[in-house]
Amino acid sequence: MTSGCPVPTDVPAGDRQVEDQALPETMTAFRIQEFGASPQLDRLPLPEAQPDEVLVRLAASVVGHHDLTIAGGTFVVRPSLPYIPGLEGAGHVARVGTGIDPERFAIGTAVRVYAGGLGATRPGTWAEYVAVPMRFVTPVPEALDPAVAAACGSSALTAWTAAIGLGALQPGERLGVTGASGAVGSLVVQLAALHGAKSIVAWVRTADRARLLPPGVEHVAGDDPVEPVDLLVDTVGGPQLARRLGAVRPGGRAVLVGYTAGEQVSFSLPDLMAADVSLLPLNMMRRRPPKGLEASLVDDFAADRLHVGIEAVQRHDVVDAIARLQGGAVSGRVVVRW
Repeated sequence: MTSGCPVPTDVPAGDRQVEDQALPETMTAFRIQEFGASPQLDRLPLPEAQPDEVLVRLAASVVGHHDLTIAGGTFVVRPSLPYIPGLEGAGHVARVGTGIDPERFAIGTAVRVYAGGLGATRPGTWAEYVAVPMRFVTPVPEALDPAVAAACGSSALTAWTAAIGLGALQPGERLGVTGASGAVGSLVVQLAALHGAKSIVAWVRTADRARLLPPGVEHVAGDDPVEPVDLLVDTVGGPQLARRLGAVRPGGRAVLVGYTAGEQVSFSLPDLMAADVSLLPLNMMRRRPPKGLEASLVDDFAADRLHVGIEAVQRHDVVDAIARLQGGAVSGRVVVRW
């Protein structure tokens, strides 16, 4: 059991102050002691909230590919060791900095946290508590499962940016998606359908993965021929990408999101240039989603218009979950419940 409890938002202000003073002095957190090594569970002092920060007691933390890339030491940012990974999570406000209006983030408010250097340039969310700059804290509906609140944000923002922001999907266009049963790919499919895509085709590895697709989505395995697509969103990369590009109509677009199937790809430049397909790499660190988009997407999850697959694990199962995530054995997102 973790120490401390979220305070209901209807608790009188005086009682909230008592609870704030009763916060524990230490917390449990996972830390990376050496790049490429498994995380270790440590007991650490509770973070202090700086004037512009919110201290959040986490109920759920995401274990994602981005976190594992940083922990492997191959990312462009290399945190000073040891460090706490974790790009995103969800929980309740435990304390606010002196520069923050306490009415805006009342003690006990349900929130999700994301970005702002979490798990890279500052301690991340693989912990019971995390201090986060206010602008990277988003209130969420109290009824939303914290695991969903934790898992929905970056995947949905990435999916929206890939399909609609960068990919410029238009109503009536045909979309192709690789990795469509994964966290980002499945949300690309859902958002495209809501955005009015005429048809959607998904490349899947196995028949089991095909059963995870929404009704009406075509699926194809291997190199089976498909009707050309206007936009390809590739979430897996690897050698197959060259063949997927052949399914994009002349003058179409291909957004490159991930490379879980391999970091290297080879294709014919003459063929690519003849097809006039635009290759659009997606770097979310350089993208600024429209104001209010994250909150709007969270509302879509709360209203059951969007869904994200979640594999919730307890802290003692984290190392095993990481191994399965690295091996491609996880559909959806891995979330640690604290």
